[in-house]
Amino acid sequence: FAVKEKYVRSVIKIKMVSPRSFCDASLIRLKNSLCPFISRSSSSINLRRRAFATKTSNQYHANVSSRPFRSMLYVPAINTRALEKLETLSGSMKPDAVVFDLEDGVGPDRKKEARENLVQFLQEKESDTTDASSSSDDYFGIVRINGVDTPWFEEDAAMAMEISMMEATNVKGVVLPKIDSSEDVNAISQHFLNLSNDTSNSLASSPPARCNDEHNQSQVTSPVPFWAMMETPHGILSSSEIAAHPSIQGLILGTNDLGKELRLRPSVASSVSNNSIIREGLYTSIQTTVLAARAHGKLVIDGVYNNFRDEEGFQRECIQGKEWGMDGKTLIHPSQVSATNQILAPSAEEVEYARRVVACWEEESAAVEKSGNFTGVAVLDGMMIEQLHVDSARRLLEQAESIEWMEKS
Repeated sequence: FAVKEKYVRSVIKIKMVSPRSFCDASLIRLKNSLCPFISRSSSSINLRRRAFATKTSNQYHANVSSRPFRSMLYVPAINTRALEKLETLSGSMKPDAVVFDLEDGVGPDRKKEARENLVQFLQEKESDTTDASSSSDDYFGIVRINGVDTPWFEEDAAMAMEISMMEATNVKGVVLPKIDSSEDVNAISQHFLNLSNDTSNSLASSPPARCNDEHNQSQVTSPVPFWAMMETPHGILSSSEIAAHPSIQGLILGTNDLGKELRLRPSVASSVSNNSIIREGLYTSIQTTVLAARAHGKLVIDGVYNNFRDEEGFQRECIQGKEWGMDGKTLIHPSQVSATNQILAPSAEEVEYARRVVACWEEESAAVEKSGNFTGVAVLDGMMIEQLHVDSARRLLEQAESIEWMEKS
C-alpha cells in the first residue's frame, strides 16, 4: 500500500461488520500492513482516512451502476425465433438484461451454427440502429461462452471479443461458466487480453494488466467485462476472491448445476411445498455468494426457476431472492419477465417510505444545524433513523428513478 502523509489526517473507524470481514481476512492484512497509521482496540480497527487507494468496485462499475438488472433472460443463440422475438418485447415484458447462450442452451453439434446465428442477428441489429424505432441499448447484452476445458472455448471467445467491440450493439460482457477460482478468471482475462493484442496488432494499444494490491501482482484485467457463473462447490468457496477480481462485473448463480454438484434432491434444491419455497440445501451457497458480491461492490443475480408454468412458485422464489439481497433473477422464458420486473422493483409503498426517511433526516439535520447538537439520529413513526437507513433509502430511490427512466425510454 502506498501511503501519502497528506491523506493521513482524519481518523475513521471500520468495525468488523462489513461483508468483506466475513468473506476474507482483508481487514486483518490491512491492519498489519499499515501499523504506523493504526490505533487498535478490541472491537475495531482505526484507519487514517484515505491511507490506501483500493476501491470496492472495478473499472467496469460505472457501466452498470446506473441501471437495473431485475430480469436477466437466457436466450439460446441457436434459436433464431427466440432472437427475433427479443425485438418485439416492450414495456414490462422487456428484460433488463439478456444472456445470449452458447453453452447449456446449445447442443454440441450446433455450436458453430449458434455463433453464426448470433453474429448475424447482432449485425442486422447494428444496421437497424439508424431507424428511429430501433435502439441498440434496450437491454444489457452479455454472451455466455463455453468453458476453457471444451473444444469450443477459443472460437467462442474470439467471437465474443469481436461482437463486444461492435460499438452499435448492446453486447457489453461475457459470462464465464463453472468458474472455480480467481486463477480461472485471470487465465481467461489473459486470453482475452491476447485476443485484443492480436486485433490491434500492437501491445501498446491494448489495455494494460492491472494490479489490485501487493498480494495480487499478477491480476490481469480483461478488455471485456466478465460475469462469473457460481455453480460449483469450489466456486462458492472461492466466491470472495472471484468477486474481487478486477475483470468481474457480476456473479450469476447457477443453482441447477450447483444443486447437482451438491447432490441435492430436486425438492431440496428448488420447489414449492406447503406454500413455502424450499431451497434449504442452497442457503449457505446463495448467501456466501451475496456476501462476496457485496464485499467487493459487484452485482449478484439469482438462479433460474425451471417450471415457467408455475407462476405462483416462481413469484415466491422472486420474492425470496429479493429478501436475500439479489439484484436480479435469471429467467428461462419471456413469460417470466413481467412478474420479475414488478417484484424486484421498489414498490410504491417502499418508494414513499424512502422519501419520508430522507425528508425526515434532512429536516432533522437542518433543524439542529444552528445549535450544533445533532446526534446523528432522527425519529420517524417511532423508529430510530440513522445514516445507514438514509443511505439505503437513497439507494432505493435511485433504483426507482433508473427503472422509470428505462421504461420511459
